[in-house]
Amino acid sequence: MKKRFLTAVLALLLPAATMAQELRATWLTRTKYSSRAAIAQQMDSLASANFNTVYVNVWSRGYPLFQSTRFFQQTGLRTDPTYADRDILAEAIAEGHRVGLRVEAWFEYGFVAGWTGNLAPGAVRGPILDVHPDWTATKLSGQQLDPASNFYWMAQSNPAVQNFLISLATEISRRYDVDGIQLDRIRYASLDYGYDPFTVGLYRQEHNGAAPPTAGNDAAWMRWRADKINAFHARVYDSIKAVNPRLIVSNAPSQYGSSTYTAYNQYLQDWKWWVDNNKVDNVQVQSYASTQAVYDGYITYAKNLVNDPTKVYPSFAVSPGSSVVLTNQQLVSYLDLARSKGFLGSAIWFIDDLAGRFRYLSRTRYATPATAPFAAADWRTFRTLVPITDAANAVRSGTWLTSNNPGYSGPSLYADNTAGNALDYFLTVPADAWYEVYAYQVVSSNRNAAAPFQVTDATGAATTVTVDQTRVGNAGFVKLGDFYLRAGRQRVVRLSADNTPAGRFVSADAVLLVRNRRLDGRAAPLSTRQSRKATGSQLQAFPNPSPGTFSVRAETALTAVRVTDQLGRVVFEQPVRLAAGAAYTVQLRTALPAGQYVVQARQASGQWLSANVQLRR
Repeated sequence: MKKRFLTAVLALLLPAATMAQELRATWLTRTKYSSRAAIAQQMDSLASANFNTVYVNVWSRGYPLFQSTRFFQQTGLRTDPTYADRDILAEAIAEGHRVGLRVEAWFEYGFVAGWTGNLAPGAVRGPILDVHPDWTATKLSGQQLDPASNFYWMAQSNPAVQNFLISLATEISRRYDVDGIQLDRIRYASLDYGYDPFTVGLYRQEHNGAAPPTAGNDAAWMRWRADKINAFHARVYDSIKAVNPRLIVSNAPSQYGSSTYTAYNQYLQDWKWWVDNNKVDNVQVQSYASTQAVYDGYITYAKNLVNDPTKVYPSFAVSPGSSVVLTNQQLVSYLDLARSKGFLGSAIWFIDDLAGRFRYLSRTRYATPATAPFAAADWRTFRTLVPITDAANAVRSGTWLTSNNPGYSGPSLYADNTAGNALDYFLTVPADAWYEVYAYQVVSSNRNAAAPFQVTDATGAATTVTVDQTRVGNAGFVKLGDFYLRAGRQRVVRLSADNTPAGRFVSADAVLLVRNRRLDGRAAPLSTRQSRKATGSQLQAFPNPSPGTFSVRAETALTAVRVTDQLGRVVFEQPVRLAAGAAYTVQLRTALPAGQYVVQARQASGQWLSANVQLRR
């Protein structure tokens, strides 16, 4: 654990301007999702080997691997039941950004919505296809299951299918501070598919009633199906950029030949069109090459295929065949080959096969850090961490005892409810910005189920967030919320033991700040004094605390009222037309949990006023 802490500190201190630019990426699969600690270990390994980008699987075997509202609306499920109430993406973001990695949400399964090896009891094709069986991709024979993979695919040309995938991608773009969205399997399973009723009907509609050709390799029929995928790729790209233009949209297509366009010829995957028409920011072209000569042919063809090869990043498998595994020396030679051909980096498939190779890479090819060429050099450098052992910045009041339960970088602390037991965390904020604030949780059955963490933002407003320290799923870094902070050393977090029940204890460990790049465009909040000076008004919310119904009032006219939780999610929003001094009644949903919320009101000038409201149930 101490080694992990030292690695993080060194990464924090290294000036971004001194780093070279090169994509060094790999894919993190669900095999590493057994716990938050397992994810953290993988991120530590990647950072120690000077990787800079990780593609985190968020769409797998027919399920989202994040807590998805969109999927719930369709199926009644929020994530893969394997992970219960965990949010895999949120955990990966926290641990990846902690060590300075770019984290892209990887839609591994793309148009695949079910796998026979992961069907729930009673399921036929998978959750979304069992709700919408008409979405299932079909062969001319009527067969739906792809025998080569045991996958059930969704009909690629169906707008309902496309809208579903777009809704998942834009949901992540709105809610999570990811650095990009990577699409995958945006293709057909084979040329034999395309005969589901919707696709056949659409083809007839566009061809004067004529049925699609029965030969899957008919050139015009291939082109028609590929064009539908291209149109989808354009739509998903534009939709993601509309939510967050700073996100990188990538794709992981394939190339398995040195003289033919195999992705198109075999799978109707026309990634050349995506690149040439600026409907993807970059592609990690996957290949399985057992020799360097074969790999040379693949990546040379890929480079010559597109108008702008700087958007192409070769990727290769460490285990390209059932009996072939690249040696460490071969791995480096593949990386060097790509560099010699002018590529700006590579991706390696995949993290499981890189086990035991990180030290070799960090001593050879990846001996010094590098930043991704398509991201600002300082993109993930704005972060700071205070371990509990840093007594100058984790300042104790009262009596805190050393626990046998390990924390982030050594033993954690604990305290009972004796008056005055508290910990103040002073952090040196790198720059004026919005930050994700995390507190490392050490959980135990005798801990406080509502440990109060008070976060103070740039305006001086204090927000209390409670964390259940008895819940096993909270072990590790738990996000307290998004807060705007000013540069410089300041007290950001205070943990008190005051409300700890008798016979229980509160745990204390590290605190982490990471700049929230998703919120870079959001305006800084006005302090009460600034608000009065700028607008002559302040927002009042009463009664406060509130059981769920309260009124808001300001000294100026208001045009909208909204309420957000501490993660910035809107839980209430309503346009209004209120005269100065008039009150508006807010009724929050009864399902909302107790805690701190922010009520905001927009003035006619467009400026927003805000106030904190404590919801009690």
